[in-house]
Amino acid sequence: MKYVVYSVLLLLTLVLQTAGVPGLVFFGFKPELMLLLSLIFAMILEPGAAAVFGFAAGLAQDLVVGRFIMLHAGVFMVVALALGYAIQRFYRENIIVRFIALFLGTGLGEVLYLLGAASFGLSMPWRSSTWLTILAVSFFNGLVGALVYRPLSKLNRHLIYLDELVKRTG
Repeated sequence: MKYVVYSVLLLLTLVLQTAGVPGLVFFGFKPELMLLLSLIFAMILEPGAAAVFGFAAGLAQDLVVGRFIMLHAGVFMVVALALGYAIQRFYRENIIVRFIALFLGTGLGEVLYLLGAASFGLSMPWRSSTWLTILAVSFFNGLVGALVYRPLSKLNRHLIYLDELVKRTG
């Protein structure tokens, strides 16, 4: 049951991120909602499951966008795995820790994506506007993710409870 809910969350986030012609745009930049969801679940789940979730989220985004297939999947998986291992040492219920973890994770994900795209032949100049966009996306994801973490964590705990209840009752 929890995998169905995770799939629905991925689908809704993907639709929200890619809906319309330009997609979702705030103050001139596009937030990375799929990366944000992957990073939040990297803080909720154990690192192995977080890597699988990140890979699935990235693959879904790659298939919808249709550019550099497997690049988002690889980046989301690596960043979710790294954050999953790093966040185990910290108290993730603290909103400042969540904000910093999501801010750094998003920044790392964006830089890794740009490096991967450059290795596929899409070279972009690393101007101050590129860094400001990465900073804005990281700040937005950190802020929104710090607020959305608690409801998603409660949802995950409820889904685990329901899965155990179904297993016990047959």
